[in-house]
Amino acid sequence: LKATSVFEGLALHHAATPPLGPARASSAEFLPARRAAMTPSKVAPSSTKMRVGPGKPFPYGCSQAPGGGLNFSLLAPGSEDAALLIEGCQALRLSAPRHRTGVAWHVEVILPFSATGLRYAWLIDGSAAGTEAEKYIVDPCARVLDSRGAEAWNLRTGKKYSPSAVIPDFRSLTAFDWEDVEAPGLELKDLIIYEAHVRGFTRHPDSGVERWDAQAGTFLGFIQKIPHLLRLGVNCVELLPIFEFDETACPRTHPTSGEHLCNYWGYSTVSFYVPMQRFSARLRKNDNQVAQVCAAVVEFKTLVRELHRHGIEVILDVVFNHTGEGAWGESNWHSLSAIADSHYYLMSNGYHTNYTGCGNTVNANNPTCAEWICDCLRYWAVEMRVDGFRFDLAASLCRGSDGKILQEPPLVSRIANDPYMAHCKLISEPWDCSWEDGYLVGKFPAGGEKPRFAEWNGKFRDTVRRFIKGDQGTKGDFATRLCGSADLYEENGRGPCHSVNFITAHDGFTLRDLVSYHKKVNAENAEESGEDNNISWNCGIEGPTKDEEVLDLRARQVRNFMVALFLSAGTPMLLAGDEYGRSQSGNNNTWCQDARNWFSWSDCLAEEEGLFRFCRFLISIRRCHSQLFASEDFKRHIEWTHDSWEDPYNFISFILTVPRPKALSVPSTPAASGSQASREPSEAGTPHRAPITPVARSDAGGSRLSDAGASTIGGRSSRRSSAGTASVSSKPPSLLVAFNAGHEPHPCALPPGREWYRLIDTHLAAPLDICDSDESAQLITGDSYLMTPYSCIVLKSYDDPADAYLYGDIELECSRVQEAEEELRRIALRSVQDELVTRGTDYEYNEVGSEGQCRPLSSSVPWSRAASPQELSDQALGA
Repeated sequence: LKATSVFEGLALHHAATPPLGPARASSAEFLPARRAAMTPSKVAPSSTKMRVGPGKPFPYGCSQAPGGGLNFSLLAPGSEDAALLIEGCQALRLSAPRHRTGVAWHVEVILPFSATGLRYAWLIDGSAAGTEAEKYIVDPCARVLDSRGAEAWNLRTGKKYSPSAVIPDFRSLTAFDWEDVEAPGLELKDLIIYEAHVRGFTRHPDSGVERWDAQAGTFLGFIQKIPHLLRLGVNCVELLPIFEFDETACPRTHPTSGEHLCNYWGYSTVSFYVPMQRFSARLRKNDNQVAQVCAAVVEFKTLVRELHRHGIEVILDVVFNHTGEGAWGESNWHSLSAIADSHYYLMSNGYHTNYTGCGNTVNANNPTCAEWICDCLRYWAVEMRVDGFRFDLAASLCRGSDGKILQEPPLVSRIANDPYMAHCKLISEPWDCSWEDGYLVGKFPAGGEKPRFAEWNGKFRDTVRRFIKGDQGTKGDFATRLCGSADLYEENGRGPCHSVNFITAHDGFTLRDLVSYHKKVNAENAEESGEDNNISWNCGIEGPTKDEEVLDLRARQVRNFMVALFLSAGTPMLLAGDEYGRSQSGNNNTWCQDARNWFSWSDCLAEEEGLFRFCRFLISIRRCHSQLFASEDFKRHIEWTHDSWEDPYNFISFILTVPRPKALSVPSTPAASGSQASREPSEAGTPHRAPITPVARSDAGGSRLSDAGASTIGGRSSRRSSAGTASVSSKPPSLLVAFNAGHEPHPCALPPGREWYRLIDTHLAAPLDICDSDESAQLITGDSYLMTPYSCIVLKSYDDPADAYLYGDIELECSRVQEAEEELRRIALRSVQDELVTRGTDYEYNEVGSEGQCRPLSSSVPWSRAASPQELSDQALGA
């Protein structure tokens, strides 16, 4: 029906089956089932009228119109016809120019009953004109989805996954109660990132989450484990894809058990504005079915709020390089391809290109596609309040319409300069599956004069793996990576913080498997997949073993990798589970495995006094001495102390010194520059920085040990200045770090004139491998420290007790964590309705005007003083 006036009455059609045409195998099922259950009001009689208006192009998707109606908008360049279908109603065929602005179709609809929970779809061109078979199009900007055929994780009932856009309960979008919680607002250089999968984090039967059947593997289950993140010391979680995806999009079965495999990781997005429905607990007390459809939105916001409340930021792993449309050759749902194939996807001779290894590469720099991507990111940044994005296979986002890499891709510039994302951390995975042009490590566009984009530093990963396992000739490259990879980032204006350093990630071996397997073991995937060159070493025996010497060596290597990760300049990222040594039994491509990826909380508890303690200790050292590692430039007080750069044997040692402010500086030998791993130390300027200040455990992972007078530390006497800062006569604190990544014992020279105290020796078994405080650290005597093969040490030298740290207050922490656990479990048991404010807005209004609440404007401003009625009258007459 064509709308011929601003609001024209249209008779509703309420037959048992709406006139949408017969169901076809190639179309999404679109039925009026459960209308009474999905809507709070009864279906109107057939004589009831609805009104249709021209609508507006913004915002995209389905939104509330000012007059109480619903506005629908769709970006569909190149299309000539469009029709909107609302469940139970006749199709509305739209006409241009009334319902067309630029490339957007739009319409406003006012229904005489509540439309909340009703499904809707678009028809484009031939489908809309009736000249072709209907393709019911899922709105690519839909905020809520009905995932028909996927009521539970990897459920196989014979029905195809057939999602439909749903008219949302707008209160779930606009009335969430943020409880005055603000984002932590951390700087990129201060992040310690924890890469985790929402389902895998709590799905294991030993997770101990409340209401395990409903909440394990969900956003609410994740909330209950926030105390683990607090104890570990991380301050940012990077979540694997949480946009709606079809986990059943994997036709293979396990070769042994016969169970269906699944698309576990989620790198095939179906709906980009919708949180993953199967990550929602959904069925909760007092929640009606409309609330259940919108539950994922509310529960994800709840997770973000609670992470923010505890000082942890949220980065989303987003997939805009390809989509899940048409995966495995299926076409039971349609979206971007049916709207404007060549605008949303890179085409070559009429076919989709494949720069991603997954097909249908997105045409990211097409103006329409770039607008859609930016709008989506704004939604998550503003409405969902996430703190940043990691862009999967981001090199594909730099390709032009011809598939070639652009030096200044418009999309990257738009994202970097978007005012609504100015607060967001932006991280690229700077490669795709087309080599060599698609490998952009160190070359990914920074986004502007002020660099915005950081990078997953694949060269850090590869170099550290080679050095730690003993590959000779890697010493210089290893030193460069430890210093922030200046060879990659200094020339283009970026700093060490733009290098996201990692040893392992979701894609590849876990840290435990990296030291246990030489070859991948992926037969359970029922396919030939996974990287063959893992730069791994099994320490002498492939896979599981009971050989104590091999197990001891593997444990040392894991700790050596941890030291290299957390004591390097850059932004470290830890894979969830590596803190306790999670294994995937040698599978380095677990994209289609479920239980294989689960975090085992009982295994983690078993490592409480072992690897977990070691990992959190390193994080605490990094946060207490953040000036040494969290840097935006390449100026470092570093002195290389090993004998030779030419020696191919992998031994390296260096001293990092905490800079003093100039007023407290003590003349000393010029420090070496860390801007490059030069073969000889070179002079570097002294940074103008204040000394590190004492902070609480909750802020920095440790606290200072000091008192107002003389004290005895480590068996020697020293004195603080009366001002509570380091004495002018004292030397600044330093850390000596050394790696012996070879098969021979090797001495590490200790520079004379200072006392050195041991904090870490990875050769020693727990609990002797680390020392929880500087005060109790063992004094090392002599002029050298003999290091065993494949080990590393960290020693500290300091004169003033103000520079002594306690790297964890266990009693205080346990009490705080227990309180957090109890509160977070209570929050996870709330209903969806409990998370919404009753007045229908998420804004807090405060009364102002009382004394002390408002700062008066300067008296020089002519309108800063309230004018009297007479003055206002005189001013009006004068005008």
